[in-house]
Amino acid sequence: MALNPTDTVIVAPASNDTSASYLDWSPILGGAVLAAAISTILAAFGSAIGLSMVSADTTRSSGLAALAVAGGLWALWVTISACGAGGYLAGRMRRPSLDSTDHERHVRDGAHGLVVWAVGALLVAFITSSTITGAAKTAATGVASAAAGVGALISQQADPVASSLDTMLRTTGTEPISASEREEASRVLVRSVANGSVDAADRSYVASRIAARSNISQQEAEKRIDDAFARLNQAKEAAKQAAERTRKMAIVTAFLTAAALLAGAAAAWFAAVLGGKHRDDETDLTSLFGPR
Repeated sequence: MALNPTDTVIVAPASNDTSASYLDWSPILGGAVLAAAISTILAAFGSAIGLSMVSADTTRSSGLAALAVAGGLWALWVTISACGAGGYLAGRMRRPSLDSTDHERHVRDGAHGLVVWAVGALLVAFITSSTITGAAKTAATGVASAAAGVGALISQQADPVASSLDTMLRTTGTEPISASEREEASRVLVRSVANGSVDAADRSYVASRIAARSNISQQEAEKRIDDAFARLNQAKEAAKQAAERTRKMAIVTAFLTAAALLAGAAAAWFAAVLGGKHRDDETDLTSLFGPR
């Protein structure tokens, strides 16, 4: 049947599929992979920088505070760079939703950036078996390496108990200290350090044995015991201070990691919104790379 010029043709609008998800997973996965790749590359540079700041010689190694600041700044930079790049890619590559308002498109683009951040976090955690970024891992590793270096240097020294016993039981007499007497003196010292003081009876007994074996006076033998006890107390306090420093650095590292994560989430959101805006405006970025 032919249509008259005055006939009106009504075309039914295409129905929207309300069951379809607003999440576009292809750009999300692409952005997450890009973020993970950037994190891995920058983590390698961060590891080199961290190792260059740590030395087995404590006089040449950077302090724990410097390592914490450097690690925190690097973690922040890596997280923002990686999440920003991944978020921008997801926002730019996401299929535009022309049936929504500008505000709604911005929200959807930003949501894609957040999902990129979350998926990228899982990817990096799976690859490195660590935290969200290699930079955060580098920060923690740098601090742990410094603490381990100090512990290694301490462990290379003589056993403090054995060293104290060697000095305390030094003899010039004809009959050396027996193994059983040395073990007994060792138990007395260890128990005294744990209790915080030397028992008077133990002190007098051990001093009498030292005096008899070393041909020295009772007073001098007691002075040896007091000196050995003081050295062990100093070693105990040094170990407690090292453990306290390690605990504080672990707290700082955890806070820095959390701050880097939050900064990465914000960077992914705003970068995805920017990428969506460039997509809708068809922004030409060839000026950044030159004409094809």
